[in-house]
Amino acid sequence: MTIDLSSLSVEELNAVIVEAQQLIKAKRKSSIKQARAKVEQMAAELGITVEELMAVKTEVAAVKKVEPRYRNPANADETWTGRGKQPRWLATELAAGKSLDQFLI
Repeated sequence: MTIDLSSLSVEELNAVIVEAQQLIKAKRKSSIKQARAKVEQMAAELGITVEELMAVKTEVAAVKKVEPRYRNPANADETWTGRGKQPRWLATELAAGKSLDQFLI
């Protein structure tokens, strides 16, 4: 849909802009209300509150944390989970002939 605005004056164009911005705000507010109603309905179907539903993501993320398996004996703050690239301190020690098992926690 195309509207020919070329015949409007500057004042009329500004009025159109203001009206369009107000309409955008109203539609956005309506969309948010509809989304909230859907979330509330989903929570009710599960027998929980919206807050409990939103907290589920946090609990799932907390479960994914991997505990470190290896520790630098020279600096207890330096650890490694055994996933991803080996840290420099560990690579240096392994290159010096030490075994990975020596660093197990």
